[in-house]
Amino acid sequence: MCGFSTTRTTTAFVMEPYTANCREICGRADHVLVGVSPGNGYFTEQRLTDLLTWAGSVFADVEAIVPDASLVHTYQALGSDEASAWKEARRQSRRTCRRISRAWAAGGVPERRQRIHLLSDFIDHPGYRRLRAEVDAALAQEPVFRQALFEATGRALSTRLHGAEPSLAQIEEGVRYLTSEVPLCMDAPGILGVPTSVNIYHQVLPTVPVMLGSQYLRVSPQQGFAVVRPAAETVGVL
Repeated sequence: MCGFSTTRTTTAFVMEPYTANCREICGRADHVLVGVSPGNGYFTEQRLTDLLTWAGSVFADVEAIVPDASLVHTYQALGSDEASAWKEARRQSRRTCRRISRAWAAGGVPERRQRIHLLSDFIDHPGYRRLRAEVDAALAQEPVFRQALFEATGRALSTRLHGAEPSLAQIEEGVRYLTSEVPLCMDAPGILGVPTSVNIYHQVLPTVPVMLGSQYLRVSPQQGFAVVRPAAETVGVL
């Protein structure tokens, strides 16, 4: 099965599934969801061109998602009020979407096939809302899940604070960045209406290992995860 790309990428990528089930879903290659974080220096236009071209050559269906709604919580954790946080999140997300579109165009993908979502597109989706309630319950009831998310948030905020330690209040606000994204990690097939889906990122997502082992979160068996990085770079996976 192949995708829609008309241009062969010159960059070889390595895909490392998290689990045996993930490997099976990767093998089906029905759909891939590419997460692109605004402000992340990894996602240069050339890197996106190579990555999206590669994804289109491997998967039948490729969609990108930009986490605008979750980014709001990071800005609020860093001191912005809600209105200012949304304004900056929208600005950064628009820039990122334009970069993705240029990358797709450079790879020969016609505009009608350039599917880019914002996380805010789904916040009122019934499936997303149901899963978000599960995530909030797990955060309250499962110490391992809570610890993993708090530690990841603390590290991310500390980087933005130039090495200073964030307060508990900042972490509690910032952790909503991750909890906002988890529902689409749990069941992208159900939310996007595809048979199976692989969520890819260039490093292990801190939420995924604990999510897969959680007693409170029901990850769809049609949902896969993989680390995808250029073959020339070291891939750190489970």
